Amino acid sequence: MDMDMDAMTDNQHSKKWQCRWATPHDRDALLALFESAFGQPMPGGLWQWKYARQKKPGMLAYIEDGIIAYYGGMPRTFSLNGKAIKAVQICDVMVAPKMRGILTRRGPFMQTADTFLSEQAGTDKPFRFAFGFPSDRHARLGEKTGWYTRSGTFLETVWPAKLAQPHLSVWFKTRPLGLHDSTTVNTLWQIMQSTLPDCLIPRKDADFFNWRYHRHPSYAYTTYVVSRRWRNKPVGIFALRDHGPGHGMELMDLLGPPDTLPILLNTALRITKRAGRKRLFSWVTPAVLERLPTPETTQTISGVYVTPDYKQKIEEQHLHWWLMGGDTDFH
Repeated sequence: MDMDMDAMTDNQHSKKWQCRWATPHDRDALLALFESAFGQPMPGGLWQWKYARQKKPGMLAYIEDGIIAYYGGMPRTFSLNGKAIKAVQICDVMVAPKMRGILTRRGPFMQTADTFLSEQAGTDKPFRFAFGFPSDRHARLGEKTGWYTRSGTFLETVWPAKLAQPHLSVWFKTRPLGLHDSTTVNTLWQIMQSTLPDCLIPRKDADFFNWRYHRHPSYAYTTYVVSRRWRNKPVGIFALRDHGPGHGMELMDLLGPPDTLPILLNTALRITKRAGRKRLFSWVTPAVLERLPTPETTQTISGVYVTPDYKQKIEEQHLHWWLMGGDTDFH
């Protein structure tokens, strides 16, 4: 489409739609948009779980007969060398099917993204950076417009359950993580931060574990504490999601100092094997994988994208993303 056609298309629609911040009253309309955009419904409880704690959950575009585009974000806090950094995780980027042809710079879809990012992410903004795991199409669009750029890789790794080493259970014991274990979680989180220099680590304290795993409205997760058997000293925590016999067990999260992560993985393998599942798989960035036993298979599943000014900081300071499947919002 040439510039004249772009301008003509923009002029046709510029008077018919407007942008504004979403409010809780928009939930039902946004759920309807989600279903029309993706062809499947999102439970209302999941929407509430994502956005209940935000005054500005996302930017939307609307016309007289409804919402036509949405660009959402969940606040996340990262730790870098002990310093807290506020970030926003982009999610639920969607446009009504009838508007998909209007992808011009001044169109409704582009404007929701542009307004959200320009007001929310950057130096002296509410969030230092925005990040996410967009589809290939949205990733290409984001790079073309300069909203975000690829800064890392998500890998899907697989370990056969038969690799579990039963002898380690002599030295360590495992029990479910409970809501009363806040002190244990917070202590391990403090240790993890101090033992992973130059890593961008999403906050993994007790509030996060309760919100992400114990209070998730759609999926059932199991979380465990691993401790030294005789000293009764916790060495780490991990979270699992069972995808069933045909797919295996997913390792969602690991919490603990780097030298204990192989112990946590082995314990997860034992639980996977005991459940009759043949494989344990996980989404991890390379920084996480470096601290784990070599998997049987590894493949790229997604990119990690970030607003460009922060990618420059990452490259200049040689920082590393510390992300796992539990840091996504959709599984």
